[in-house]
Amino acid sequence: MVDEIRFCSPEGKWGFLSPYAAFPIKMEVDGSVYTFPSVEHYYQAMKFYATDERFRTILNLKNPDDARIITKKPEYKINRREDFERNKFAIMEKALRAKFFQNVVAAEMLKATGNALLIKSCKICYKCGFGEGCGENRMGKIMMKIREEL
Repeated sequence: MVDEIRFCSPEGKWGFLSPYAAFPIKMEVDGSVYTFPSVEHYYQAMKFYATDERFRTILNLKNPDDARIITKKPEYKINRREDFERNKFAIMEKALRAKFFQNVVAAEMLKATGNALLIKSCKICYKCGFGEGCGENRMGKIMMKIREEL
């Protein structure tokens, strides 16, 4: 059995673990239910209220990396949800739970990782607090917790 699984992109054997992997999730946001193409779409959209056109733009992007990149633009850095930074890890956990509890295939694949240590290992993720570069591996820990629950 594999002792450690490092993942980042949605390609390859462990790509399903990536927040970019194409496992749609239905989430209630500001009183309405939306279907997000990926965990990354949801996470980035949650920087804005559902009434904000930027929320809709992110929701409708095809590529999850585009959802991340667009929020770096100056017009996406202002007038965000005031509580996003404080709640970003809870938002990520909520999205990951939805991914694995709403998608049977994703859940089975996660369970098949056995007891392996899951490590989000991406250069671009060092600052966001999920990558191993920050020393916390929050995303990997969340998925291991979900795996135990499954």
